[in-house]
Amino acid sequence: MPRSAGVSFPVFGRRLVLLVATAVAACTSPAQGDTWWALRAGRDIWHRRTVSLTDRYSYTAYGDRWPDHEWLWQVLAYALHAVGGLPLLTLAVGLIAGGTLALSTAAGEVRRTDLVVLILAVPGVIGGWALRPQVLSMLLFALTLWLLRNRRWWWCVPVMLVWANAHGGVVFGGLALGSACVAALWHRRHLPVLLVVTALGALATLATPLGTGLWHYVLTSGSRPFEERITEWRPAYEHLTFYTLAFWVWVGLTVLALAVRRRRLGTFEAKLGLVSTLAVLPLAIDANRNMTMFVLAATPLLVVLLRRERPAVRAHDTVPFGRPVLAGAAVVAAVVTALVYLAPPDDLGWHPMSTPVARAIERCPGHVYTSYDSGAYLIWFTPQVPVFADNRQDPYPERILDLSVLAADSPYVGVFEQYDVRCAALLSWGTGAVDTLHRDGWTTALDDDGWVVLTAPGTTLARALTSAS
Repeated sequence: MPRSAGVSFPVFGRRLVLLVATAVAACTSPAQGDTWWALRAGRDIWHRRTVSLTDRYSYTAYGDRWPDHEWLWQVLAYALHAVGGLPLLTLAVGLIAGGTLALSTAAGEVRRTDLVVLILAVPGVIGGWALRPQVLSMLLFALTLWLLRNRRWWWCVPVMLVWANAHGGVVFGGLALGSACVAALWHRRHLPVLLVVTALGALATLATPLGTGLWHYVLTSGSRPFEERITEWRPAYEHLTFYTLAFWVWVGLTVLALAVRRRRLGTFEAKLGLVSTLAVLPLAIDANRNMTMFVLAATPLLVVLLRRERPAVRAHDTVPFGRPVLAGAAVVAAVVTALVYLAPPDDLGWHPMSTPVARAIERCPGHVYTSYDSGAYLIWFTPQVPVFADNRQDPYPERILDLSVLAADSPYVGVFEQYDVRCAALLSWGTGAVDTLHRDGWTTALDDDGWVVLTAPGTTLARALTSAS
């Protein structure tokens, strides 16, 4: 057997886990409501060569300010979609997910403990894998911490510039840089350069279409109206799910490792991991969407804490034919991914609206009522139909957001009359709004493929809609 064919077990295991995780992310990262309005915004930016900071997609907030803080993600997502459709965009998200895990556990020679931490990290971050800009924030957070650990300080500035234009999650970049400055209080030789890099990184975040408005946006996120109703903004202690359980397991593991291996906190890298983990923890407890960021901060900390000062010498540590096995695994992963893309499961959400539903919505007289959950799909699939509301949330006044979730006692009649709302396009699982409108005499014009299209009482085109669909 050629010696070059063998790979040490920790290296083999790490590469295999990263390969499998990347393939899983590429096969399971779903398109969500955010995906569709982001693609529409990216297409508009691409063709108009400008970033619009006013709403163009609704009739309730048309022309009002929309702080589009993720325009760069939108352009990149649309470019990938234009070239290779949802398969290419989903594959890109899978590669981003794998790269994030690789950066979080990259720390010199690979040890067995690194492999254990990597395996534990997968369930902690899998909740963030979706066709949304949050996945890019995860990558850039891991990259920023990697640059700081490896003392490549100056690269953090262009990363912050890109990040500020791609997603409001750039606030975690600020936390990473601030954590490095705090860690440098014990390593004073690093402090001057880190203070300069942090200041330049902060200035770089001003080079966006929002200018200083980006700071106001990210600092007030979590305190805007309606957010208490959104699952991803709820505290991690409210509902026990697989993802919240994985988060609390990670909190427990981190506390245990710190208690047992606190003597390993002498290096700058260890202190950076500790400070950044503590900085992210309150945000993760406060909102589900931040739990993955805690895991990404804690992962390199656990890598440092669990490593032995000297690696154990093990006989027969080489995996025979390791490289051919990894190459074969890569081929299998590519084939499985291709098969999934050829017959995508419903869970991927690639075809959320059928042509008959889109045509029925386009034929609706007057304006169309859309809920918080359904509006995003119309922005992409029926681009000529303005929406009542969608999950962008920011452009809309509070009363519109309140009515985007219709309950039995919602005072919607006057608002519907004001905007001449005669139809409703709702996801069928949003039964509350459907039941409310049915109770008030609205008629089902189409019920198909997870969608319900309703027409108001007295609307003469209800029958025409049904026959046209």
